[in-house]
Amino acid sequence: MTKGEQVGPQDWQGERGVRWLRDMAGFEAMLQPLGDALMARAALAAGERVIDIGCGGGWTSRTAAIQVGARGAVCGVDISALLLGEAARRAAGIPNLTFVRADAAVDAIPGAPFDRMISRLGVMFFVDPVAAFSRLRRLLVPGGWVDWAVWGPKEDNPWMFGAREVAGRHLELPAPDPGAPGPFTLADRDRLADLLAAAGFVDIEIVEHRHHVAVGGAADPAAAADFAASAFFFADAIEAADAATRAAIHEDLISFYRDFRTADGRLAVPARAWLVRAAASR
Repeated sequence: MTKGEQVGPQDWQGERGVRWLRDMAGFEAMLQPLGDALMARAALAAGERVIDIGCGGGWTSRTAAIQVGARGAVCGVDISALLLGEAARRAAGIPNLTFVRADAAVDAIPGAPFDRMISRLGVMFFVDPVAAFSRLRRLLVPGGWVDWAVWGPKEDNPWMFGAREVAGRHLELPAPDPGAPGPFTLADRDRLADLLAAAGFVDIEIVEHRHHVAVGGAADPAAAADFAASAFFFADAIEAADAATRAAIHEDLISFYRDFRTADGRLAVPARAWLVRAAASR
């Protein structure tokens, strides 16, 4: 991956957090199908105390707060003050929801231990996954469950990696490092299961979820191309290119996304994720 594609926890406090905040509406629209699947599978119960790791703009936290009801409580955790500020703004008036700025892999979290843990794409950015997952396990009561969503193999997610290949026709992009922190670092299901087991989780269940996304919530290929070129993890490399190269990439991205239009003209690009469930060892 390029430097901009290797994303560790600290990056969300800077440029990556700025980009996500700027493009939050597009990201949320794109991730809605996966978020719905995650929350349906989690099926949080009334009265449960829940921690949401990497909560970003807080959609999963707000949904969890509704599910657990007034007798329950939700704590959304993120390392980015920018994103938490927006999350708090959107959650105004929800009394059973709080937000904490912290690195969940190392920092103490008020209210721990929790009954349940959820995360939509918030656990793929740890430099040392086993150490981080061990810490996350200790944020749960013994036997407490995690429900996470993480991206599956890159070849099954052309919404990003197909677009990256398009950009790679015009730019020199290093081969992705599957072990580096980033959106696809947990794409290998067997490795993911091994990491969870090494961190002390039991009853591990990882099922695939296939769906389609509208890139950036876009309704047409040109808008999808705009979003990919400015918001995805290889955007830095595109922005550093000369004007002619950027224009050529944009035209090729439009052609690429055009192939994913449905009969009614909508964009629906295939995506594959893992829905992860595991219990903290007793």
